[in-house]
Amino acid sequence: MNHPLLQNSHGTRPDVVQDDVFPEGIVDIAYASEARTLLLATATGSLTLLRRDGTLLRNRLNFGNVTSLVWADAGNFGAALIGDETVVCFDDELTKRWDISVTGRVTGLAITPWGSHLAISADSALTHIVTTDRQQICQFDTTSPLNYLQFVAEQPRLIGAAEFGHLCCHNLDGTTFWSERISNNVGSMSVTGCGRRILLAAFNHGIQMFTGRGYQRGAFLVEGIPGLVSASSTKQRIATLTLESRLYWLNFDGDLLWAADLSPDPPTRIVAGPLGERLFVTTQSGRLLQLAW
Repeated sequence: MNHPLLQNSHGTRPDVVQDDVFPEGIVDIAYASEARTLLLATATGSLTLLRRDGTLLRNRLNFGNVTSLVWADAGNFGAALIGDETVVCFDDELTKRWDISVTGRVTGLAITPWGSHLAISADSALTHIVTTDRQQICQFDTTSPLNYLQFVAEQPRLIGAAEFGHLCCHNLDGTTFWSERISNNVGSMSVTGCGRRILLAAFNHGIQMFTGRGYQRGAFLVEGIPGLVSASSTKQRIATLTLESRLYWLNFDGDLLWAADLSPDPPTRIVAGPLGERLFVTTQSGRLLQLAW
């Protein structure tokens, strides 16, 4: 039986293997590909850790005003942005280990797949790399504040993008590996595990694809204005969400595999599984969907 929210769709329909509702609303989600656990933050200040099959593992209630989450692929460490200037690091028990505030407003947050380092960028255009035991490794300036950060899984490097005009790669000691100007606005960024493909949701310019050296590889256009993008780490599938609440599932050649109009309950977050066979979707009503192909 088709899920009511997926009625208006075409292509290869996914199975809905999870459909939970958090009435308080879901602020953000993050998936650990190695541990196969899903972490979510709710609007009432709780963190909830689930197995991929939906089994509840842990719940913590003292995380008020979370605005974004990161969760290591190993499932051993994570971090939450509280408000717009405080970052809290926690372990696999969701126990707070430490917190830190930066000068200005935090604009980007990332964690290494193995849970050893965090990257924190601020609107001062300063980015900090710290270990999860709170030792600062380096800090570096960029031409614009970095709004989107992601560590490369297979190399000790950090990819960063500003909302407009700047895409870069830095080593973990803060040195610049490469830096490129880009000519479009950015709504989100996703990097494959090997780091050889960088995808940007570029609004009217579609989904922009770059190589691991920052060279533009091409663009995928869909009906609507892409604001979010999430790619599988294995370069199998790309999910994108438009400002019109249309959800698209593509391969890396840009071929459309499935599309759905979810405007009756607009999605707020999307996370593609690492192998490209699953997609996690949260909606405005607090619904958490796990789709499987």
